[in-house]
Amino acid sequence: MLTITSRTGDYYGDASSNHIWETRNNDGALIAELYVSTDRHEIMNIWVNPDHRGEGHARALYEAATAQTEVFHAPTAHRTPEGNAFAEAVGGETVDPYPCDCYTCDSLED
Repeated sequence: MLTITSRTGDYYGDASSNHIWETRNNDGALIAELYVSTDRHEIMNIWVNPDHRGEGHARALYEAATAQTEVFHAPTAHRTPEGNAFAEAVGGETVDPYPCDCYTCDSLED
């Protein structure tokens, strides 16, 4: 049986502030994780163990997260191809890309 848990923390020591949802197996091994920024409620990362991809873990985490707080997909220019496919599959709103001072967004404004 898999359980979804949530907590807050940074992204592997980067000092950011995130809501984190996780699924683990009965042995405590991490199956999937979803990081959502606490300030913009933007999905920062979603990861599923390769042995468990296609089993619905990412969608289950997204649904658990959206049941507890607002969650927005990253702007299209910030998404990986996999992230874009995920956003299209689950639906939901995209965070306003501005203000953003990254190179990609600066290039789009020019």
